[in-house]
This record gives sequence, structure tokens and C-alpha cells, in this order.
Amino acid sequence: MFSLIADPWLPVIDRSGRHRKISPEQLFDNEIVELTWPRADFQGAAYQLLIGLLQTLVPPQDEEEWDEIWEQGIEPLRWQEVVKRITEAFKFSPQKPAFLQDFATLTVESSAISGLLVDAPGGNTLKLNKDHFIKRSAYQQFCPHCTAMALYTVQTNSPAAGVGYRTSMRGGGPMTTLLVPKKPDEALWRKLWLNVTPSREIWQKEQLPLIFPWLAPARSSETPKNIVTPENAHPLQAWWGMPRRIEIDFSQTVAGECDLCGETHPHLLTHIRSKNYGVQYDTWMHPVTPYRRATKDPSAPMIPLKGQPGGLAYKDWLGLVVDAEDKLNSTFPAKVVAMNPLPKLTNLWCFGYDMDNAKARCWYEHRLPLSTLPKAHQDELKNLLQQALELAASSLPLLRYALKEAWFATPKEAKGDFSFVDTAFWQQTEADFSALWQTLNQFPSAELPQARDALRLWHIAVRDYLFNTFDKQVLTNPDEVADLARILKARRALKNNFLKQKSLNVLLQLTREHKEKQDV
Repeated sequence: MFSLIADPWLPVIDRSGRHRKISPEQLFDNEIVELTWPRADFQGAAYQLLIGLLQTLVPPQDEEEWDEIWEQGIEPLRWQEVVKRITEAFKFSPQKPAFLQDFATLTVESSAISGLLVDAPGGNTLKLNKDHFIKRSAYQQFCPHCTAMALYTVQTNSPAAGVGYRTSMRGGGPMTTLLVPKKPDEALWRKLWLNVTPSREIWQKEQLPLIFPWLAPARSSETPKNIVTPENAHPLQAWWGMPRRIEIDFSQTVAGECDLCGETHPHLLTHIRSKNYGVQYDTWMHPVTPYRRATKDPSAPMIPLKGQPGGLAYKDWLGLVVDAEDKLNSTFPAKVVAMNPLPKLTNLWCFGYDMDNAKARCWYEHRLPLSTLPKAHQDELKNLLQQALELAASSLPLLRYALKEAWFATPKEAKGDFSFVDTAFWQQTEADFSALWQTLNQFPSAELPQARDALRLWHIAVRDYLFNTFDKQVLTNPDEVADLARILKARRALKNNFLKQKSLNVLLQLTREHKEKQDV
């Protein structure tokens, strides 16, 4: 139907503010500044698709070549020649092989094209008539351009969907972290290039089916041991995973407006065919996803981070930008973040679905600051921030339990959802932590008075939040019958428990020791 390489299908905006569509062959046009997909998940997936193209076709051999391309770009004619190497893998048509579609003809009944959307209501939701927020009739016809993007989006985020319907190589609803420039008007290709890493891997044409799995018959996971790993595929398949066996039904089309982008098209697609037991991935480390594993077991498997209810809080920042560790887990930033070549020019764009198995509960996006310090000072910064976070993490349960003690005669038996306490804590102390981060990013040592002052202000901010919140919650609710004696007892216990915390004493001792050294 069209070529995803040569035909203009990517919606963009240029420096003049004009909206238009370009092909990947036009990627190194310095006038293009941003993609403009109509959905947030499409926008994030499109970035990954184009980063994957660059990583597959023009990976720099080393940091020096990376810098050279960052400064000079790639000659458009050279890029157009290189991209032709993979044209056969990027056909979007009823003729096979076709982009991200099963190599075989699937002999199953067609279903609605809305099944390509991660947040579309599933079969059980429709059966129980629970499609209250995203209606079953909202998405019925897609233009070919949106269909191709929906196909890539569902393959790269593939959630659980019943027996044999495999999740993506990062599990269902993975978190993605991309480097983005602080300057929003940077050329699009540079925004992508920030996430390309040096590699000396050279592939030959006969390896294409190992990179793009739709160029060969599906490695069906119906056979339990037929698992795809980096060792029996190609590492670049990380960008081109195909856990779902899907085929677009090109025989059923209508004329009209696309339900996603609103554009008029004479051949809107309405149905797909889908079969279970697609590719089952194992042991992959995707370059744009952070991972964690059990702290006490270095041999434990690496688990990709996923979206969570409420989105990211500042307690999650550290593990997304540097290696971090707590009592339970060690967290490792995505490969592209760990190898960040230009920390002073970049921020971190984090996004992903919060999934409950097959149900998308919410889409979250965050922009986070990165440390601008040289790597030699980052360990000290990390240690100070870790101490600050431990104080927050150990103080929150004290507040939660103090409120239960004030509200209930038997607090240990109190039932109900107290997650609102946690959510409010992380949200309402974020500005204080951000101020701490900014100071320590300039003065990353407890030997420096600016750092000690910032840590002291952080300790006071956490303490004040606990007691102000306690007082507001238990003394100002007109619907509560207050037991003043019980409240005062709970408040005294909160004070004592806060002062006894190991994390507080470690933080205070840290600043005290360095001040005493300065005074000697």
C-alpha cells in the first residue's frame, strides 16, 4: 500500500510552524523540529522507531564518531542510500513480507482494528459492558499511516491479552526513558541521535530476518522451548520486536475520516486478524528501559521497570539517572542514559502505561533533570541524595501509622485504602527535594557549607510536612469525632519515632562531622 521508508507518513512540524508529513529518507532535514502524532503513546513509539532506524543503519563506531555526527549530521544523499538497505522490511501492504505483520496468512476471523490500541477495551470489558471511559465505538477506522504507527506501538508495548498472547520483550507496559535536549527547537534528528549508542556491530543482508522477524516465518511460542534471546536472534531486534502475530485486513476498507488523526482517506482500514503464540522473548536488555534486580542476589534476573499507579515520584528519580540501591532492589538506568554524552544539554523524558494485566489504567509522562556533574563527582552526589531519600522513605510510614493511631482505637486492625497519604507526601514534598537536587548538583559534597545547609533544610521540610499534615488531618475534619487524648498520644509517638530514625541520625551525623572538620 505504501513504503514506510520512501513515502511521507510521519507528521512533523518545522521551524516555520508548518505542519506536514515526511518520510524517514528526509530525517536529516535541519528544519524539522518535532513529531506531531495525535496520541501520546504513538509519539513515544515513533521516537523509538526512528531511533531504532538510526541505531540499525548508522551506529557510530565510537564516541568520536558520535560527536562528529552530532556536530555535522549525515549527508542526506548518504542517508538515502543507507536506508535503502532495509526497504524490503518496511513495506506496508497486503503482500508479504509486510512491516510487523505475520509472514503467513492467518486463517482466523477478522476483528475490529481498535484491537491495535493498547488502551482499547478488551473482550471481557466489552462483555461486561464496562467500557465507560473509552467506548467500543470510538475507534473503528484508521488511515494507513496511523495503522502502521499503531502496529509498532502495540508490538513495542505489548501487554498481556490472554493465553498465548505474548508481552513485549520488556513485558507489558514497559517504562521508556529517552534523553531529550533542553532546547525544544533542536532539530528532530538530534533529539533522536541523543539516544543512539556507539556500536561496532556490522550486519550482513542475510541477517535481516534476525533483525526484522517479520521477514521469516514466525518463531511460534506454541512450542514451549522456542524462546527468542539475544543469542539466537540479533541484538538489534530489541528495536523491532514482534510478540504479536497480527495481519492487517486490507480487503475491508471504507472512505471517510480517520478516527485517530482526523484526516480524510479513501481506504480507511477497519479490521485485523490476530493469532496467539507469537514470539516469546527472554533475557533481553532494552537500551531505553531501566531495570532492577534483588539487591541481595546479584544473580537474580533483571526486571524491566513498568508504569505504576500515580506515575513517577521523586523517590524514583535516582534509579533512572544513576545506579541506585535500597534494601530490596538495585536499580539501573537505561543504557542510553548511562552512556549520556551531553549531560549539560539534556533532560530525561520518561513515559509508559500503567497496566493491570491487559487493562491500561493510565498513560504517564514526566520530564526529569539530569546531573550535570562530571562522572568523578556523581558518586558523592548519589550518596547524599540516597541519604535524603532514605529519610523520606522511612518517615512516610511513621505518618501513616500516626494517623491510624489518632483515628482508630486499634490502629493495627484499621482497614481501608491509605494510599492517599503516600501520594500526597511524594507530591507535596517534591518541590523541597527539587531544591535539594539543584543545590547538590552544584555542591556535591557534605564538606561544602551549601550542601550541609541544603540537607538541613531538607530534614526540616520532611519534619514539618509530617506534623503539619498530621495536625490538619486529625484536628480540622468536622466529620470526625476527635479523641483528643488519643490524638496527643499519637502525635508524641510520631515525634519520638521521627527523632529515633536511623536515616535521620545518619543524615545529621553526616553534616555534623563535616562541619566539625571545618571548625577545627
